[in-house]
Amino acid sequence: MSDIEISATATASSYPKAKVIGVYGLLGGAIGGLIVFLYMIVMFVIDGNVFRQELTDIFKMLLASIVGGFFFGLLPTLVAGLTICKLKIVFDSILKIVPLFFIGFFSTFIFSVWIIATDVFLEKIIFGLVLSLIGGASAVITGLIALPKHK
Repeated sequence: MSDIEISATATASSYPKAKVIGVYGLLGGAIGGLIVFLYMIVMFVIDGNVFRQELTDIFKMLLASIVGGFFFGLLPTLVAGLTICKLKIVFDSILKIVPLFFIGFFSTFIFSVWIIATDVFLEKIIFGLVLSLIGGASAVITGLIALPKHK
């Protein structure tokens, strides 16, 4: 083997870092917004208000949830994507969902605590934990889309 072949195989990386970070940045917050929208629809069904809403209002809520989720979740999902790339997580078993959930949970928790750090009330801490659960679920769903599968 020549020196060129040895150095080429030593520096070649097969982990798609740009794809993982890009998909997490673009889809992670939007998926979180979609989860919030589904929660709102369930609450409307429980209250009986879903039949009073017009279809255009529900569609506007869907778009607002996805766009709002993208903007509010952009930084936590980018941090989650960078962390996942640093750890080079691939899907080779269903047990990889656990680290994805905790990475999404903690990155969202850090940003939610940072935003609500002005007043520390129990309600705001619980709200931050709920947002963190949504962030963890969003990280898992985005990971199913973005992460490479082990063959």
